[in-house]
Amino acid sequence: MDAFVGWLAPIVATLVTLAGQLWLNGKFKRADEKRDQARAETEAKRAAEAAWRDSVDKRMDEHDDKIMSMLKSQVTQMRSDLLHRAHRYIDDLGCASIEEKDAFWAEYVEYCELCEQYGIENSFVDELVQRVMSLPEREL
Repeated sequence: MDAFVGWLAPIVATLVTLAGQLWLNGKFKRADEKRDQARAETEAKRAAEAAWRDSVDKRMDEHDDKIMSMLKSQVTQMRSDLLHRAHRYIDDLGCASIEEKDAFWAEYVEYCELCEQYGIENSFVDELVQRVMSLPEREL
């Protein structure tokens, strides 16, 4: 019997070691799968966040384009108003009251500030403004 136990002990020890190793391998495999799944979920979240950021950036760029278009339209409208008023004062009336000149100058200053602030080049109005400001004054 001692011979049998002596013969069986290394075999049992080997089987127990193999069983333990298989159990550990299973644990490691589940841990690897769990880690891979967590990485995949993290990557999916990052991809979703990046897509969301890209869509927000695109919408902001579109809004910026719309705002710039409206700003250019406003500057164009202001320039048109200045031109029409300048031609009325210069060509039709040949004069302008102090109040008209003050209002005209205030609009011109706002026009210049908008152009300068947003990099819009519209300098041809300057000469007309100087001509209007040098007109003789008239009574209202």
